[in-house]
Amino acid sequence: MMTANYSPLKIAPYWQMTNDNLIDLMELVPEEKLDWTPAPGEWSTRVILTHIILARYHDQIVPGREGAEISEVVMDCRTKEGLKTHLDSSWHMVAEFLSDPAKLDATHEPLTASAPEYIEPPVCDGHYIAYHRMAHDIHHRSTIIGHLTQLGISLDGHRVRPL
Repeated sequence: MMTANYSPLKIAPYWQMTNDNLIDLMELVPEEKLDWTPAPGEWSTRVILTHIILARYHDQIVPGREGAEISEVVMDCRTKEGLKTHLDSSWHMVAEFLSDPAKLDATHEPLTASAPEYIEPPVCDGHYIAYHRMAHDIHHRSTIIGHLTQLGISLDGHRVRPL
């Protein structure tokens, strides 16, 4: 297999657009519907957004976070304002990571070290961490759009960027 030599991608502005869009989508959900799920055992919009935020706290992006800090994030995410605040602040942590060539080029512990059934590349560098986190955000964004559709919330006239 031939190995290609790729130019670095400048994905941060587009990922930031996705983060802004997550906030826009969250704003469309009425407060009383944030915990609605399409079926028992599925995640609500609040849980999905909290999960996105917490995934950005991986040690590779923000080393040394204390459990108490993470607990505060979870508690704050009980309101739309808290979700918005933490989507924004966690994005800034990611943006800082993306802006540091040394962190992007460094070798990191695999994201799925505790889940060997997931296949990761032989070298887990910061570029892979960034790709994985961005794909994670986009994946869950689509679930939120599905929730909005099932709730009968129209996206017409709203700023929902196609991907």
